[in-house]
Parts: sequence; structure tokens; C-alpha cells
Amino acid sequence: MKLVKLPDTELEIMKVIWKEGTPISTSRIKEVLDEKRPWNVSALQTLLNRLIDRKFLKTYKEGKNKYYETLVEEEEYVAFENKNFLERINNSSITKLVASLYKSRNITDDDLEELARFIEKNTGGADD
Repeated sequence: MKLVKLPDTELEIMKVIWKEGTPISTSRIKEVLDEKRPWNVSALQTLLNRLIDRKFLKTYKEGKNKYYETLVEEEEYVAFENKNFLERINNSSITKLVASLYKSRNITDDDLEELARFIEKNTGGADD
């Protein structure tokens, strides 16, 4: 399946679903979203239907309630978004990305040290 970039509001809904776990009801999704700002039920339903059309969710009905389950895991979507971002903004160069973040003071020396440890561990350079 080919993933597509989600609009911000749909991504906001997916983040709730990924965090809460599935199956999850429409009312529970709305309850969590309402903690940040009030949501209109029909607008929420429209966005949930779009997520179904995009193959991010599947749904079923139990009694009066509609439940949703994920078809795309959070890790899969994050990897997709990160790859696209890296290609679009940094010409697929992780070095350019890290250098840009460092120069703009968005990451610290501690962050760089943590990144170095991660790279060393995951490239076979460190003993576990």
C-alpha cells in the first residue's frame, strides 16, 4: 500500500488513535480531542471517513457505537514522513539536517552525543 501525507487535522486524529490503541470508539476519540479544543461530531466523522478512504483505518459497528482499528502503524507513518521531509528539504542528506538543526540551536551538544551513541550502537561500533 502506498502511504499519503495526511493533512494536519487527520494526523491529529491518528495520533489520538495510535496513542489510545484500538479498537477505539468515535466517542472516545472525540473525548480525547476535546481536551485540547472542542470538536464537532459531524466534522470528526467526516475526517474519520477520509482516514478510512485513505486506508489508514477500518471500522465496524457494535450496537450503537462505531469502532476504529488502525491499518497503518505510527512507526510506519513516521518513517514515511521523515523520508519525505529529508528528501524534500535536505536532498536526502541526514548530515545537512543535523548541521542545520545544530546551527539554528535546535539541538544541543548532548543531543549530538546521544546521536553518536545511537549510530555507534546501530552500526556495530559498540559492544553491547
